Amino acid sequence: MNFKNILVPMDFSKCAKSAFKMALTLAKRTGASIDLVSVTHIPHLHAEMVGAASIVNPILNDYHNLIDEQFDELIKTTESEGVKISISKYNAPLHDAIYSCTLQNESDLIVTGTKSQHDWLVNLLGSNSTDMIERSKIPVMVIPEGLENNNYKKIGVAIDYADFDDPSMLEPLRAFAELFESALCFLNVTTKHHKLFVYDDIKVGISAYFNDLKQSFHTYTDSRPLPEILLEAIKDLDLDMLFMLPKNHTTLQRLIKPSQTKSMALQMDKPLMTIHEKKT
Repeated sequence: MNFKNILVPMDFSKCAKSAFKMALTLAKRTGASIDLVSVTHIPHLHAEMVGAASIVNPILNDYHNLIDEQFDELIKTTESEGVKISISKYNAPLHDAIYSCTLQNESDLIVTGTKSQHDWLVNLLGSNSTDMIERSKIPVMVIPEGLENNNYKKIGVAIDYADFDDPSMLEPLRAFAELFESALCFLNVTTKHHKLFVYDDIKVGISAYFNDLKQSFHTYTDSRPLPEILLEAIKDLDLDMLFMLPKNHTTLQRLIKPSQTKSMALQMDKPLMTIHEKKT
């Protein structure tokens, strides 16, 4: 797989600019283009309301002019030479706009930023970035605010061997790791000590799929919450990035059980890449 078009949601915040810098690094290595997407959502006024267009249109025009100025300034002050950059502006709910832009421009990766600090409501309900992880059909890379290090020498790969049987779905991860000559540290957490050797065939398949990259396998027999274990592993193994496979939960499951991937995205100070598991 080669990254050909990278989508970057842009609200000109510090975390969005960090995501743009990461996208530029990838684009320069792969020859990919970048689509910067700005979204506003002014609800459509009822058609029967007199003068609705005269109220909304000037607001949108002024807003789009301001956005154009900010885009010009962003590109001028960033090392973007040699990278094809397009700009898309939408008046729509964020996820509708991202979905439409993904289809129209055939994007194969979303790079989005996340703030370094979150209030209690974001921690409870999630952010725009965590919503993209949950909804996106293409890989998502979440970049922490203010990240300056684009060195990805060691990538942690959190995999539940019990639910994994197709290494080929990790193709975007392999493409990324090959770009940066990354070593892969496969992380598995289980509380069932008697199953430590049950999944050896799975590990052999994974090892064969990534046979041209450095690999190591780490199993944690621990009953603590998964995010706590993974955060400790990131520190102990000195990882530069974490990869996770979000599960396809039903709406009821999402309400009852918090997403482990969402929790990691909100707590990490390192990049997180996700690819949704295949639907059965």
